[in-house]
Amino acid sequence: MSCQIKYFSIVIKKKEAPNKMLLSARIANHLSAFIRENLTFFQNYDKIIVYYDNGQQELSMIINTILNTAFTNVDFRNASPQQYRLLQVADFICSLELLKEKYTNNLLTKSEKSFFYKPQELQKNYLKSIRKKQFKKEK
Repeated sequence: MSCQIKYFSIVIKKKEAPNKMLLSARIANHLSAFIRENLTFFQNYDKIIVYYDNGQQELSMIINTILNTAFTNVDFRNASPQQYRLLQVADFICSLELLKEKYTNNLLTKSEKSFFYKPQELQKNYLKSIRKKQFKKEK
């Protein structure tokens, strides 16, 4: 919670993108829209550095294509142990975002409900705190 970060997430339901092609298109559209809406924020930086572990080839291609189309100052680096904490933070945030979706749609598993004592504890102790880190849309 003390990391100086901002994040945004893309949530796509399986029924909205039943195959890889549609999923890739939806991700690309969301990422492009996010960049367009926040272009001035990114333009304040001399260089944009992307750390990615190349885990999913389709996602790697989308990120590479969209960012290199939008900016000329993008540097891609392989995520390494020096950035391990940042990767843990990203995984933590992704897990919380998934749990938020499950909580919102009343789909938490029995073990997830039991882990958080009460589903409201997830909202109160985790989601509320992490929302402060969420990237706010520029005006």
